[in-house]
Amino acid sequence: MRAYLFALVASVALAQGPAFDVASIKPSDPNELGGYARFPPGGRFEVHNAQLIFVIQQVYGLRDFQIVNAPKWIVDWNTARFDIEAKAEGTPNEDQVREMAKALLADRFQLKVHMETRELPVYALIPAKGRTKLAVAKDNGRPRGSGGIASMLKGWIQGTNVAMPAFIRVLSGLVDRPVVDKTNFSDAFDFRLTWTPDSDPPSDLSCPASFAAFQEQRKLKPEAMSCPSIFTAVQDQLGLKLDPQKDPIEVLVIDHVERPSPN
Repeated sequence: MRAYLFALVASVALAQGPAFDVASIKPSDPNELGGYARFPPGGRFEVHNAQLIFVIQQVYGLRDFQIVNAPKWIVDWNTARFDIEAKAEGTPNEDQVREMAKALLADRFQLKVHMETRELPVYALIPAKGRTKLAVAKDNGRPRGSGGIASMLKGWIQGTNVAMPAFIRVLSGLVDRPVVDKTNFSDAFDFRLTWTPDSDPPSDLSCPASFAAFQEQRKLKPEAMSCPSIFTAVQDQLGLKLDPQKDPIEVLVIDHVERPSPN
């Protein structure tokens, strides 16, 4: 009987999965500005002054349009900002910490979710006029796509030895709907993309060609920037087109969520 009970307890613990050794959740200071949710090295999960909806996005690695059925209170800036400090034993990797963070949200916020696939508006990334202007990377080969993408300043990003899936992830964060790769472009590539963010006012001046000039102009007179829209920039500079379509997209459906239990 004792051996049976031990096995039963062990199986329950295994089903629950790994958990943080210590975790604290508390409401943020209402006077705080800005916030973040991150996974620093050392098995940590840190949230500062972040809305619960944003925390869920970061933990599950989703965009805002991929979370549906969210109650109003978890989106409200005035009622749903939290500070979270959590630490795991040992040195788990980021994927493992994310799983612990999911378990923490389920335990303390009673968060219950499920995944569905729904037809949603997307941008299909396709070659413009039949061909792209992408420059195949000198290091294209092995390991392909081992480079990176740097967001130099608002309105300027560049990448070296970039694989298309990495570019798609970044581009999806710059527009108002998911981007789906339909380029059939399999090589790694180098690129530079400059555009005027939607938040910038229009200008009649030209778009700086070099990063040094771009940096100086944004620093001294950001209202004078006159780069094209992100849609025009993608087409003119990269030979690609963001084509509005509908496509099956995986979404996270919130079934239940409550205000957090006390520490």
